[in-house]
Amino acid sequence: MENNKNIFSTDSFVLASYLLCESLKLTSINRDNPKRMIFVFEDSTQRKPLIELFFSYKAQVEPNRFYSAQRNLKQMIYQNK
Repeated sequence: MENNKNIFSTDSFVLASYLLCESLKLTSINRDNPKRMIFVFEDSTQRKPLIELFFSYKAQVEPNRFYSAQRNLKQMIYQNK
């Protein structure tokens, strides 16, 4: 889901973790709905091809890097509750 030209938003935890692994900048986490977090990234020209790789099951990331991104994302979610 995209809100404007400068940001990209998603509610997918796994996609957000992958984008973090690929060095896209997470700018905020929208918690307006307590049952659904929205991860807001600074948009870049890399984003569209990365998402295409992700959804075509062709994305490759180092497993420990992906795990670390998930752990960091969870910390960001729960530290500001």
